[in-house]
Amino acid sequence: MKLNNILAAVLLLLTVLSSCSNKDYFEDSGTHDPRFNGNIMEYLDSKAQRPEDPFDTLVQIIRYAGMEDMLKNEKVTFFAPPDPTFEKALFNLNMNLYVQGKDTIQSYKDVKPEVYRRLLSQYIIKGDYGLTDFRQVDTTAKYAFGGQIYQTYNEDEALNVGVVFHDLKNGDATIKYGGPRQLLVSFVPDFTNPTQGWISTFVASSNIQPNNGRVHVLNYRNHIFGYMGTRFTRLAMELGIDYHTK
Repeated sequence: MKLNNILAAVLLLLTVLSSCSNKDYFEDSGTHDPRFNGNIMEYLDSKAQRPEDPFDTLVQIIRYAGMEDMLKNEKVTFFAPPDPTFEKALFNLNMNLYVQGKDTIQSYKDVKPEVYRRLLSQYIIKGDYGLTDFRQVDTTAKYAFGGQIYQTYNEDEALNVGVVFHDLKNGDATIKYGGPRQLLVSFVPDFTNPTQGWISTFVASSNIQPNNGRVHVLNYRNHIFGYMGTRFTRLAMELGIDYHTK
């Protein structure tokens, strides 16, 4: 499994500043047939057949967190974080453990399932929502185009989801909001102040349609699992490291 290899390498690379190795096989991939004959979990499994596939780690963590049945049976929209987002979060955790003089982890299973369950729940909303179902969002003009707040499966956390209408360049002219459209997913740190402090990431591939909802794959390059590396690290350390592999 590639994740264990990554974590083992971290022990030799703790002084390296980069938080994730470059993976050429993770590229935005254009337009494909969005329909998938199966449920969301079956779709993710179909993209996790080889260690280099985008969801090899994700599907293992879903099962470890006890969330497989929900993604098989419930009608949901899943903003799926690809594997490098987990690798970055686990790297950050190991860096913090090392700095504090504590043992680093060897496997994602050294982190309690509840950590993954709480944070993965923040990538899932109830219902089937495609790109055209979301409102426009402009982070420079939230008063006019604010997207929409959605309650996640973690009842204490919310997301703002909206469609960014990119500008269209036509020679020397710029047509405002006339270009391509792209989903933007934003973690809202303070539900009582829902327009401030967003931690946002674009969707790289949208509108994948299994038979029980929708999958939108996040762009891994500017995203870390948990939306902030400190959130995963803090929760993992608060709940305690198990060190199953020691």
